[in-house]
Amino acid sequence: MVKEEDKLLQAKKASKKGIRIPLMIQFTFFVILTIVTIMAMTTWLTYRQQQKSLQDEVVKRGATIAGSLASSAGETVLDELNCAALVHEIMPETGSKEYNEIDLQATLDSLVHDVLGNHPKTYEELISNAGVVAAFIVNKDGMIIAHNDIKMFQKKYVPPKGVAPYNGQSILVQAYQAENGEKLFDIAVPVIVRKPLVGDKQIGVVHLGMSRKLVDLTVRQAAVKLGIASVFILCLGAMVAIILAQYLTRPVKILVGGVLAIAEGDLNQEIKVTRKDELGDLTSAFNEMAASLREKEVIKGAFSTYVSSQVMEEVIKDPGSLALGGARKNATMFFSDIRGFTSMSETMEPEDVVSVINVYLSVQTEILLRYGGMLDKFIGDCVMAVFGIPLAKKGDALRAVKSGLEIQHAVQELNQARKMAGEKTVTVGIGINTGDVVSGNMGSSQKMDYTVIGDAVNMAARLESVAEGGSVLISEATYLLVQDEIVADKLSPIAVKGKKEKILVYSVKSLKT
Repeated sequence: MVKEEDKLLQAKKASKKGIRIPLMIQFTFFVILTIVTIMAMTTWLTYRQQQKSLQDEVVKRGATIAGSLASSAGETVLDELNCAALVHEIMPETGSKEYNEIDLQATLDSLVHDVLGNHPKTYEELISNAGVVAAFIVNKDGMIIAHNDIKMFQKKYVPPKGVAPYNGQSILVQAYQAENGEKLFDIAVPVIVRKPLVGDKQIGVVHLGMSRKLVDLTVRQAAVKLGIASVFILCLGAMVAIILAQYLTRPVKILVGGVLAIAEGDLNQEIKVTRKDELGDLTSAFNEMAASLREKEVIKGAFSTYVSSQVMEEVIKDPGSLALGGARKNATMFFSDIRGFTSMSETMEPEDVVSVINVYLSVQTEILLRYGGMLDKFIGDCVMAVFGIPLAKKGDALRAVKSGLEIQHAVQELNQARKMAGEKTVTVGIGINTGDVVSGNMGSSQKMDYTVIGDAVNMAARLESVAEGGSVLISEATYLLVQDEIVADKLSPIAVKGKKEKILVYSVKSLKT
């Protein structure tokens, strides 16, 4: 069944123009787009938050180190030798790690530590002296009395560009960029000497230079970790989206195949309901629709045995046409009657009479329908048909005459076969007339009949009544429409009931070709 659905889908695709994007691809795209959007926002917010947190941590740690150094320097009253030793102690060991580039392996290890709930190594380094690039002490005269760079000893302190002079605050933190382009924090803490009688006195300032490399590197490392996690989540989300899309669209594809099959005329469609959701409801609705269409098709088939297919199609197209009323149209009426019916019914059982009549009526019905006639009704052993109702076609009159000739030929062949079988035979008289009639629903609101009425109908019935068995009589109006196509004998004018003057009648013998 899946292969048939695919063929139908391909046929529909080929007949349509434009780009067709399957529902599964659309669903997967929107899921991935949602994941990307959420992860991008999360990464950006996390990046900014972690950058701020790490920066605050570095500044806080630097302030602690600078405060400790200022306190120790104050106890020595800025003794140059002791201050130099203190500065040397807080500087990181020579050859310590440089924080310039991201170590991918370390980043992956850190990601694993994060997943397992352990702190990454860089966090441990942040709470040590890592990142201290400069430490020096300036006395109240502005002279450097201790510096991690011995060359700066006993030099006048000049604040770097972007750093304002110390103004007496308990702690002053300023961000600036060194001449070599490195981003630093300058943390200034006063050196205070506490004298019981005199009070606290500032005798100098400790300056601590903290590099922002570790902060930037750690933040970038966090961004890389988030990126790796985002890619992993994106891939996982894409797989889940594809699986979910297939799960959701498979019944839709089956339903599409079923609908296309019904459109092709195959109403024997039933899809097994396996879902208990909206798609399951849709599948159940489809099955009910298919069952309803099958029932309507059965009713249509049964209905067609009582009315002509033309009337049935007109009712299906326009149910509102089932109303009393009519319209004037030009049409050709056909009447045929079985001769000898009365005498036959007197000598045969009713069931046998009906059986014989049905044989001859079936032959006539098949031919009339084949030539496009609308079978109006059966009146006992009489057949009434109309050509040009409900839709007029070119050559309606000629097709009515052709059907009459073929019926007479078919009756002759049927009679020969029945005679050889020892069965009863009859003949048929046919009358045909063309003219204006009123066609529509006649009767009452409880019971109506789609038929034609008018003088032209009565004329065809009168012609049939005078036609001998085996003959096809047509009026002058019909003859004028088909005279180039038939061979016919002009009969003497005949008087018919309801007409003051006699009418011209032609007996059709054959077609010219």
